[in-house]
Amino acid sequence: MMNAQTTKIALLLAASAVTMALTGCGGSDGNDGNPGEPGGEPAPAIQILNFTFDKSVITNGVPSVEFTVTNENDLPVVGLQKMRFAAAQLIPQGATGAGNASQWQYFGDETCDVAATCPGTFVDQKNGHYSYTFNMNLTANAKITYNDQLAQRVLIRAYNTPLPDGTQVPNSNAFVDFTADTGAAPTYSRKIVATESCNTCHQDLANVKHGGAYSDVNYCATCHTAGKVGVGKEFNVLVHAKHKDLTLGSLESCQSCHAANDAAPDWGNWSRIPTAATCGSCHSTVDFAAGKGHSQQLDNSNCIACHNSDWTAELHTGKTADKKAVIAQLGMQATLVGQTDDTAVLTVSILDKDGNAIDAATVQDKIKRLETVTNVGPNFPIMGYNKSPGSGAAKIAKDLVKDGALQAGVTLVDGKLVFTTPALPFGTGDTDTAFTFIGLEMCSTGTSLTACTVDSATTSMKAELAFGTKSGNAPSMRHVNSVNFSTCQGCHSDTFEIHKGHHSGFVMTEQVSHAKDANGKAIVGVDGCVACHTPDGTYASGANKGAFEMKLHVIHGEQGVIKECTQCHNDFNLDAFKVKGALATSAGKYTTPITATCTSCHAPESIGHGLENMGAIVNGDYVQANQAAQSETCFYCHKPTPTDHTQVKM
Repeated sequence: MMNAQTTKIALLLAASAVTMALTGCGGSDGNDGNPGEPGGEPAPAIQILNFTFDKSVITNGVPSVEFTVTNENDLPVVGLQKMRFAAAQLIPQGATGAGNASQWQYFGDETCDVAATCPGTFVDQKNGHYSYTFNMNLTANAKITYNDQLAQRVLIRAYNTPLPDGTQVPNSNAFVDFTADTGAAPTYSRKIVATESCNTCHQDLANVKHGGAYSDVNYCATCHTAGKVGVGKEFNVLVHAKHKDLTLGSLESCQSCHAANDAAPDWGNWSRIPTAATCGSCHSTVDFAAGKGHSQQLDNSNCIACHNSDWTAELHTGKTADKKAVIAQLGMQATLVGQTDDTAVLTVSILDKDGNAIDAATVQDKIKRLETVTNVGPNFPIMGYNKSPGSGAAKIAKDLVKDGALQAGVTLVDGKLVFTTPALPFGTGDTDTAFTFIGLEMCSTGTSLTACTVDSATTSMKAELAFGTKSGNAPSMRHVNSVNFSTCQGCHSDTFEIHKGHHSGFVMTEQVSHAKDANGKAIVGVDGCVACHTPDGTYASGANKGAFEMKLHVIHGEQGVIKECTQCHNDFNLDAFKVKGALATSAGKYTTPITATCTSCHAPESIGHGLENMGAIVNGDYVQANQAAQSETCFYCHKPTPTDHTQVKM
């Protein structure tokens, strides 16, 4: 096999043959031998392709590259079958006109298929070393004038074509920037965003477009350039246009993508080199040439005169900085105590930036809304968003303060806000525990808290989560080892104001934590969300699959960003299903819990076997589905994990 380990006998025979050959030879033919590194036996398995460029030059207009390919264990990869090689050059900043950004010019590409055709000369040294000499001559390009003084780039796309022995290889990208004559690193570049930044949300950039072919943002930026793609598809325009309308907190700051990184030495270009094309891709209502929405600018020569780097950076990151400063000023601490008459007393303290309780009256006029939502049974809430068919009760939603005023039934006691809930459907076990999710929205201007007016701007603050029991025993709490909110923050940012507008907005921090990881670090869970996202659904009573177990799958699936379980899940807590009943999957209709969760991503007909044969009830009535909730046999065969949710036990 091409990529299997060679037996010791074969190695000994080969060594003997070489020894005999050397004994019978003398002198030298004067030519360099084939590269000998990395040497050793070839990789028997390949998860990652690592490329190292050994030599890159352009001779008389013809590019050539020599490179080494190893796997994740630094073993040589032998027998790659199909690659695409592309060539480009970089026009420096200002070379095409004052104020213009640097720009890639894409000469073209050649696809080399060892089993079919190869335009250029491809050599596999059979030891992990490869070389490719292009067929194209850059000087013959009719649209682009080749300039050997400019930075040059060769890109490689390695296809996932199996090796001759059947070993699978992944789609992979690599590139090298060099000077044409010596192959030395160029003195300037255009590496503005690191792939790592993209993968914060996308996990693997390859999943975004083109069937998994391109995993490096530099490939995107080199190909999506003027002359290669249509107007509006240039990368600096396309990428902003695609992201600007997404309601992700992380996109409020340009530095979520344009962040300092060794892989992006030019990350500061976003504020340093303003151009009409780049700025207009976000500020799409502005027509610079016509003078609409901005003073008329026929070119980029005067942009930097007003939009200097510091001012641009401050303008585009200030909103996030101000929000963080406001959020840091106040916190909350709450207690919930069940009473013998089935009510519960909720007490909320306002904390200063150092965590000390203050008199709520001193900031009351600055509170836009202090909202509470109370439910019973953290692991499987029994109060619906609307009245549950089971308990006959709906969650208790109560504003303690609104527009600076205490609401009915709320009192200030020793500087703390106190509210007694109506009677709750307490029971035994999990239903001995009530829990309250609390949001706080403050009126603010810049970094200051201000007295609320009709048109005040507001900032959502750190949410709080309180538990209490009727029995006085320790409360039960929902698991938080499946999704950690830090995963959510990767896309949504650490100032993400969940549901702001309809609600006060909930900023999830360590303030809601009630568990720690193996390193003693507080886990920020998302369990407070089930106060509203109940098994009975939300406002549509199941028509929008509002139960927490389903809603996150549905909403993220619609966005098309989440494609792998591992993007959100660090674990699957399958034992959690042991305490779940049915979930509302249609208006007034219920489905057994495992099936309901799975079908929030997968259409029932796509699963491949009759769900009812596995004990499932799909869109049945409430009683029927709940009676069957613990009769599903899915996990007899299936053993899903975040890395492989299709895994089975056989």
